[in-house]
Amino acid sequence: AVFWIGFLRTWTCAGWVYVTSTDDHDVHDVMMIAYMLLTLPYMVLLIQLGDRALFGHSVGRLAANKSRRKLVCGLFFGAIPPMIYFFISHKVHKIAGAYTSYAFFEWALIVFDVLFDSLAMVEFKALDLAILPAKSDEQRD
Repeated sequence: AVFWIGFLRTWTCAGWVYVTSTDDHDVHDVMMIAYMLLTLPYMVLLIQLGDRALFGHSVGRLAANKSRRKLVCGLFFGAIPPMIYFFISHKVHKIAGAYTSYAFFEWALIVFDVLFDSLAMVEFKALDLAILPAKSDEQRD
């Protein structure tokens, strides 16, 4: 479930980042709303799964990382109400400068999203990945 939610979320994020509101306002808004709606189950599921890491870690490290993820998740969703406020201020009330404030909150979502996903680094620290030369035919036998 997390894979498919993350996959769809990534595509919707690309939709609102690369299709600007100037290019196609409706596509931009639909993709952004879908992205925010998909982010909730994505972050909640990853926070829940975080204490069941497959790689050997201390319980304390995983708990600390889970706390950090909860904080970033809170920052992500905490940025949404002021973003909506400034969007309405810009579109409905035509307040000068509201779009700039809206854009800062819009891009804060990306920063918090990247920060949330970068915390996976803690879970992958116990892995050693290596690229090794292939064995020759004589060594395989």
